[in-house]
Amino acid sequence: MVRAALLLILLLAPGLALGQSRVGVRTGDHPTFGRVVFDFPRETGFLLEEEEGRVVIRFAEAAEFDLGARRLPRNARGIEAAGDSATIALAPGARARAFRLGPRVVVDLLDGTEPPPAQAEARPSPRPEPRAAAPRPAPAPATTARAAPAPAPTPQSSAPALALPSPPVAAPPLAEPAAVQQAAPVAPAPPRATPLRLQDGALVIPVAAETGAALLRRGDTWMVVLDEPLTLDPVGLRDTRLAHAELAAGPRATVLRIPAEAIARPRLRRERAAWLLDDAPEDAALRAIQPEIERGPPPRLLLRAARAAETVVVLDPETGGALLVGTMRDGNEATPRGRRAATFDILPTRLGAAILPRADTVALRALPMGFVASPGPGAALGLGADPAPDDAQHLSRLFDLPAEALPALLQRERNAGLDVAGAPPLGRGLARIRHAEALLALGLGAEAQAMATLALREDPRLAEEPRAQALQAAAALVAGRLAEAEALLNPRLPDSDEAALWRGLLLAARNDAERGAPGIAAGLPILRAWPEPLRARLAPLAAEALAEANETAAARRLVAGQDENPAFALARARLLDSSGDSAALDAYEAIARGRDRRARAIAMRRAAEMKLAAGTLDAAGAAGAMEAVLAAWRGDALESAARLRLAELRRQAGDPRGALDALRDTERLFPDLAATLRPLQGDALLAALSAEPPLSAVALFEANRNLLPNGGRTAEVLAALAERFAALDLPDRARSLLGQALARAEAPEARAAIGLRLAALALEGGDPGAARAALADTDAPGLPDALRAARALADARALARMGAAEQAVTRFREAGPEAAPELAEFLASRQDWAPAAAVLRAHLDTLAPGPLSDAARRLVARSAALLALAGDETGLAALRESHADRMAGTPEAETFDLLTAGRAGGVADLPRLRQQLELARLLPQRLETLRTAPAAAR
Repeated sequence: MVRAALLLILLLAPGLALGQSRVGVRTGDHPTFGRVVFDFPRETGFLLEEEEGRVVIRFAEAAEFDLGARRLPRNARGIEAAGDSATIALAPGARARAFRLGPRVVVDLLDGTEPPPAQAEARPSPRPEPRAAAPRPAPAPATTARAAPAPAPTPQSSAPALALPSPPVAAPPLAEPAAVQQAAPVAPAPPRATPLRLQDGALVIPVAAETGAALLRRGDTWMVVLDEPLTLDPVGLRDTRLAHAELAAGPRATVLRIPAEAIARPRLRRERAAWLLDDAPEDAALRAIQPEIERGPPPRLLLRAARAAETVVVLDPETGGALLVGTMRDGNEATPRGRRAATFDILPTRLGAAILPRADTVALRALPMGFVASPGPGAALGLGADPAPDDAQHLSRLFDLPAEALPALLQRERNAGLDVAGAPPLGRGLARIRHAEALLALGLGAEAQAMATLALREDPRLAEEPRAQALQAAAALVAGRLAEAEALLNPRLPDSDEAALWRGLLLAARNDAERGAPGIAAGLPILRAWPEPLRARLAPLAAEALAEANETAAARRLVAGQDENPAFALARARLLDSSGDSAALDAYEAIARGRDRRARAIAMRRAAEMKLAAGTLDAAGAAGAMEAVLAAWRGDALESAARLRLAELRRQAGDPRGALDALRDTERLFPDLAATLRPLQGDALLAALSAEPPLSAVALFEANRNLLPNGGRTAEVLAALAERFAALDLPDRARSLLGQALARAEAPEARAAIGLRLAALALEGGDPGAARAALADTDAPGLPDALRAARALADARALARMGAAEQAVTRFREAGPEAAPELAEFLASRQDWAPAAAVLRAHLDTLAPGPLSDAARRLVARSAALLALAGDETGLAALRESHADRMAGTPEAETFDLLTAGRAGGVADLPRLRQQLELARLLPQRLETLRTAPAAAR
């Protein structure tokens, strides 16, 4: 049923002809597969069916197949084709895959477990046969030797390919270097290893006269490629700067890999029967190998070089795929800067030429005039723009995003789509990844994300591959779906310059320019080398982040030449703002009138800040402008930052309650910021408690008490609020707030002060026991003298109220001189006139000379009264002698004179005696007025 439906779909495909066409059939062998190609004149549908020992291809139209005298691929036992189908008999273990390449239907017969038959190698350039003295060894499994037992540093990956199987290329790649030396297969007569050595700082590689070489850098590794399968011994490199060099030998080439930090500016030169690798002098110049397009047909790319030697295929340490390398016999011809073509990359080299193929049809051949690169039948040939001089060729990449013209990008996307359609259902994951990269290069973020999502869903290997996840996240970033771009922050993502650039762009999109700008600035050459559609989507964001983080030099490089591009308007305004140009305000206001919502919100905020700084707008006006920003943009860090700024401006405007409301709304909308917002909310609440009326402040406190932090400031605010309630004659509410303040106070001194105030309120409420308990609970050693004396006085008052006279007197005395008036009153209340007068008289002796204050005069008069009650005429006389002049002319002078006058001695003293009798009658009332602290004495 399914098969019939598929055939029906193929028959209904567009573009099918009714008449039979003549179709040529071509065959060929490749290192890991055989190939059969059906050359249809136009696109046609097909269906691949695998059966036991054979594969059947059913086409959407019948055709006349020209089998001819074709040589069968090594893993095919026969080919039959007639009508609308073709049958290929397979060798044991072989598997088949099919895809469409333009109008052609290509069937690859993959090798099975049986080894393929040996085939003769054909080298592309005319070269003499190997010397008889040094016969070429037979192809053998590659071996790896290391110069030191310590592991070599892993080169930093800068490849745009995933760590998955790469497509086959024109020749077998070399083996990957192993971490330790591998045991070679036993051979009858193994060739003797040629030692490597350092001579005068140069690495000497002994080779034959016709052995060519190339030198290039891949990631953090310099590669020396020799077009001979040599057996080299690195023992002479131990304990040198090249100790971590690695050797890999294959059937046609030898590769020496050297960490980039071991040699900064290498030069490879011929000297007699050896290649010498050393540091190039500063004035050393290389002759550039320039690419020239020959339109054909067929089209090809000529890399003109005078001393071209051979072309070999080696393993690329970045992509894990094949690398086509053209070697030189001698000279200094190199490719200084890389270029991009539709199906391959021309890599920068220090000697020779190198091609990174992106299709298995790419070939590189050596000719007398240089090297010729062919894209393959039917493939377009076009070079991308020459890279800018400041482009960092050695920055490590993450994705394959070539800087090609739009037609080439579109062709690449179409070819990638065809590859997906031609791949078997369970093998489309990698093809979809390449298709997603092609869509991303066109700036189609949503489409690229959808394609990458399908790849991760269908292929379990890709679902665990950090680069594939990062590709999906990068596409989500381009599509504006920031919540789905988290994989760019995955710590498992291979560290590369392009990965840092994508992370910086994600942080910038989240309005975290401070953290994102360093990665953007470091990867700026990569961004400028991206294809134009992708660069146009992300360059404005990068420029804004760089300008916001004061990376003005990098921002100006991006903005240069974009004066008329409205996408860069915000970046241009930010650069004007950072330079102090007043024209920035006009630029912001112009953007605020535009249609870009995000740019409008940023411009409105920046304009309000500029006006606030200039004084043309106060804090309240700026807060109103910030509320307009919230109306213009919602939902990300830009909104949360605006809300935080709104709260700050409201506090500056004297509206702490409004600031608290703004912060609480921010926490509700952005719960992940709760830890950051809580301290700000506590500060705003404390300010509101100080500014609000008492009853409103208490209600605010009860509703938000969990926001108040522990510490001295909270205790101070609550204590001040308690004083306001005490002033309103609400002692119970005041004591409750003081209890809250005491629970949050941490410093011993603050706790002692709050305990003193609680004791005072308890005494005012007639509860001396509670007063003493408050003092005891808050006692601590090392308190300041003034605070200690005040607490002793409060304790003495409580003891006096409780009737503990002896203890009270002791505590009064411990309170110091300031407690003397109260001690005197307490003694007077017990009618201990003489002790009371003595205490007060001693206190008067401590008064400073000169005029007396109102309180001091009252104390002098009180002392006279106590001395009179005690009948101490000597004391009265002494008091009159010491203070009569200072009391003269004061309201208390009359009382003082009467109390300190001597005894009546005759008729002349009768008027004075009459005054004393009158004073005696009024003495209780006057004594009451002279009491300094009646409440404490009772």
